[in-house]
Amino acid sequence: MQGEAYDFVVVGGGSAGCIVAARLAAGARVLLLEAGDAATAHPETQSADGFKDAFSKDALMWHRMSAPQADCGGRSLYVGTGRVMGGSGSVNGMVYTRGDRRDFENWPAGWRWQDIGPAFAAVEARLGVRPRPATPFALAFIDAAVEAGLARKDGLNDGDLGGVVGANDMNYEGDTRRSSYRAFLHRRDLPGLTVRTGAAVRRILFDGSKAAVAVEFAADGAVHQARVGRELVLCAGALETPRLLMLSGVGPVGDLERVGIRPVQDAPGVGRHLQDHPNVCMFYRARAPIDFQYPQVYGFDAARRPADAPKGQAPDTCFVCYAAPASLKQSMARMVPILALPGRLYRLAFLRKLLRGLIDLAFLLPPLRRFVAQVFGIVVILGKPTSRGRITLASSSPDVPAKIDLGYYATPQDRETMRAGIAKARDIAARATLRAAGATPLSAGAKPVSDKALWKWLTAATMTTFHFCGSCRMGDDADSPVDTRLRVKGLRNVRVADASVIPEIPVSALNAPAMMIGWRAADFILQGDAA
Repeated sequence: MQGEAYDFVVVGGGSAGCIVAARLAAGARVLLLEAGDAATAHPETQSADGFKDAFSKDALMWHRMSAPQADCGGRSLYVGTGRVMGGSGSVNGMVYTRGDRRDFENWPAGWRWQDIGPAFAAVEARLGVRPRPATPFALAFIDAAVEAGLARKDGLNDGDLGGVVGANDMNYEGDTRRSSYRAFLHRRDLPGLTVRTGAAVRRILFDGSKAAVAVEFAADGAVHQARVGRELVLCAGALETPRLLMLSGVGPVGDLERVGIRPVQDAPGVGRHLQDHPNVCMFYRARAPIDFQYPQVYGFDAARRPADAPKGQAPDTCFVCYAAPASLKQSMARMVPILALPGRLYRLAFLRKLLRGLIDLAFLLPPLRRFVAQVFGIVVILGKPTSRGRITLASSSPDVPAKIDLGYYATPQDRETMRAGIAKARDIAARATLRAAGATPLSAGAKPVSDKALWKWLTAATMTTFHFCGSCRMGDDADSPVDTRLRVKGLRNVRVADASVIPEIPVSALNAPAMMIGWRAADFILQGDAA
């Protein structure tokens, strides 16, 4: 077989993959394959202030659209993720939150809060996470949330997020982003590691015993192979890892045969149980310019908890104070071409450039700049969705995107929780402290409207929070394709180490859990736990 041999091949240089590759390379030959560019080619991925520019840059994000969402007005939603060394950890807002300890009660034995604490701590020691100093407007939001019934809390990583608000930890140091790439790979001497960027993995090759013997990838205009000596570790993320497994014959047999793929292993759970945090942003205008720019203040609550119920219930909703002046222009540069140029038109780079140029010109107008300088949002996030989505193949070709059904709002409980979360956000905005700073409603959802009008706005305004997980969930049940040591069931030497293994989504952002999973995967391998 062609191709150079490595002890370990790691697919995906994202938040988990950088940790896995770095730790294994200390004593083995490791090949890390990343479809995107080197992070050093894009300075915005290295800077703490660069997150807004990274999000709007085509070279740094996968262009993916969901299937039409029945409960979002039939819209297809943008579901891009980071496509660069560091993955989404190189383009996100640097929010670092472990989650609520109750999030992990439905994870398998060995993955409960007390079990995963050491891995979180090890990652945090390398990242150096810390909150950002609260600005006057951020403090006003916190005070208003307290007036609305939340408790102020300094430090949101002790596992108790029920009914609290405060400054969340972030992975930064000065003006530098502290992604897993920066912390574990950047400028580190790892002689056993080979990193290949611009390498899009197309499929896994198996022998008759269901052992992965090589991966096939496209790079530099040609198709290559890399041989797997000991293990293949998939860290491509919750949207790409199941797609790669299915392209390689590992997935629901009926789905594979439908697109002409010969099954290697019947794994009905691959691609199923997809979870995410849908959100809506309620915009307001303050009396003075907004004085912060990061997603540095979070609140968590059980939005549907009756007023007379005891506090401390597990949260199902979170609230983020969003500063429009920091990134509204860049967000529009990302989203407007997607909305205005459907299908093949989006592929025409000159049209995207034209629209983005018009946005840049608009933001040069002093009246618009003055207006946006005073706009803030309260982002309402469905933290514990009960709906589930699914990823399926549309073709046997690696060049054809998968069908991604997010399944948003498919259950009445999710719809009621979002309505309750919006009501809670309105309550926060109406409190005296925030009213004093100015909170004039701009969004339809921020104003009192009928239930029908609210739902119409909500389904039109919903977007992803980019927290995809669960599509290769781990567990002991037959419907979970990955076991609790992160090994793909039925295969001899394939492990999954990314957010796709998460069985139930935490209420918080997923960057921290993804890094924790990467650390534990390396632990299992280094302890001699062969896949």
